[in-house]
Amino acid sequence: MQLKDLYKSIESALNVETLAAPPLHRWCLDVKEPRGDEKREAVFVSDEEVVDVAGGRGEVHFTLKWPGANKASQLTVVRDVKKLTRQVSAADSGEYVPFVGFECRGLEPYAWHPESGYRVVSAGNHAAFEDVDLSDDWADYDEEGEQSVGVYGVEYKFEVHK
Repeated sequence: MQLKDLYKSIESALNVETLAAPPLHRWCLDVKEPRGDEKREAVFVSDEEVVDVAGGRGEVHFTLKWPGANKASQLTVVRDVKKLTRQVSAADSGEYVPFVGFECRGLEPYAWHPESGYRVVSAGNHAAFEDVDLSDDWADYDEEGEQSVGVYGVEYKFEVHK
């Protein structure tokens, strides 16, 4: 078993208090077979979708059986990796922040495709923007706080949790 953490970086956050993925968020990932050349692109994984592990050994959020493999590979979304994962804030601009973990057996994520579903809270907690799409730069206006709000240049990396 391996725990891979998704680190998110924002080149610039304009008047953003926090950026978060809501509970039951769907993650779009590309996964690969660690010891082979097989890959699957645009796989959706959510902690809302639970799959029973063969043999009654618990539950996971995604399974995939690679060609020629004896058993299915598994992935579990780990929202709270103790003392590591957290929301992104404006103070984190340009820094990689551990955002979510994925417990992996027999597969590993190698790419993340940000889509919609994120929540942005403006500086001063004046407004919350729901279902924010991070596939490209995002901007809106906080009328109560009388300020522009934006998230620009989202990047990511995966790291093995030690």
